[in-house]
Amino acid sequence: MIRVTLFLLLGLLPVFAQKAPRPTNVLVLVADDLGWNGVSYHNPKMTTPALAKLAKEGVQLERFYGYPVCSPARSALLTGMMPRRFGVVDVIGPGQQGIPQGTATLASTLQKAGYATSLIGKWHLGTNPGPLGHGFDHFYGFTGAELDYFKHVDQRGKPDWWRDGKPIEEAGYTTTLFADEAIKQLKQRDPRKPFFLEVAFNAPHATLAAPPELLAKHQTDGLYGAVVDGLDQGIGRILATLDEQGLRATTLVIFCSDNGASRRMSSNTPLNSGKDTVFEGGIRVPAIVRWPGKVPAGVQSQQPVAMHDLFPSILAALGLTTAKELKLDGTDQWPALVAGKTLPRPAFLIASHDIACFDGDWKLIEAGDGKRSLFNLAKDIGESKDLAGEQPEMLKALGAKLDELKKGLPAAAERRGVGPGKGPGAGKGPPGKGKGLAK
Repeated sequence: MIRVTLFLLLGLLPVFAQKAPRPTNVLVLVADDLGWNGVSYHNPKMTTPALAKLAKEGVQLERFYGYPVCSPARSALLTGMMPRRFGVVDVIGPGQQGIPQGTATLASTLQKAGYATSLIGKWHLGTNPGPLGHGFDHFYGFTGAELDYFKHVDQRGKPDWWRDGKPIEEAGYTTTLFADEAIKQLKQRDPRKPFFLEVAFNAPHATLAAPPELLAKHQTDGLYGAVVDGLDQGIGRILATLDEQGLRATTLVIFCSDNGASRRMSSNTPLNSGKDTVFEGGIRVPAIVRWPGKVPAGVQSQQPVAMHDLFPSILAALGLTTAKELKLDGTDQWPALVAGKTLPRPAFLIASHDIACFDGDWKLIEAGDGKRSLFNLAKDIGESKDLAGEQPEMLKALGAKLDELKKGLPAAAERRGVGPGKGPGAGKGPPGKGKGLAK
């Protein structure tokens, strides 16, 4: 009788295993310099059917905030902290320190939790120690600010193409190669381990380039449209592979851009200004969260979410606790994403050279020279009217919150190519490029 019972139980083990919840995977897709009007669901002139479909299948974040330029944005994503704490307010140059060694990252945290971790594409957070030293098991891509889409050299002509710490030579269009690598990893993954996969495209960062077939397709809307179309096709191929591998239901997908578009490439209208500023056009970027059955589909959310909120929000989504020793600036926004509603949240900062403080519909900008400007984003998304003179009580109240939040925050280094204390008005003109470093 005992043998029969054991036999029956052993026979049922596969059934029990099938019913057990499968681990949740995380796929983060990051565009480079894709501004507000770079997606077809904001601008029908763009060709981004894959992203439009993704937005319909998940929560479309209409108030997602990156940082003015890419290194700070990528640092905020991985650390959950304002990168100004590390002195990262500009692009990271060769040999410069990015995320301090020993800092806990989203990748290292998930790695310790048993996840296979991989970064494909752009790193741009220093080579000391580089992505493999910050929690990624695998790295395929480039380490600097800008890369030739076909030659795989940086803006100085130096090769910058790597696989797991070793330089490689490889032909092909970067967007296609990054998508190919992501698809390869999804197909060859260890099914016993959950994965954290970040695919950080260099599209549509300058200097733009596209294959002949995309150039022919976009003779009317030009090179920028061709590069964005290529980006969307790459994302579409990756998402299709998730479906083919049966991973749709068990994969949390997050898409976002690092910062707003350079105004030389694309208008951010109706948002004010663009890349390299803390105006809405510089930091409010397209973003989507999809997890079938967990977050609602087809919702346009007005919940304010910052790049540094992703770390604690992803951990919450996965049911992982944030270690007490982590002093994160980001806060868990997962309840708002699950509800698809706008929920109360603490005031928060996007701190670069200038600082933007958000509290509900209100936004306070503190320029490098200390001047403060006040805007009501619900009534004035284009930040056309400074209300500092008309709303002294709100200016005082929000100013007090800004002062409290920036306690212990180091002063920003001098703005490269621009100089300190230029004020928000500096954002109206062309952004400073600075010492030959691409942003």
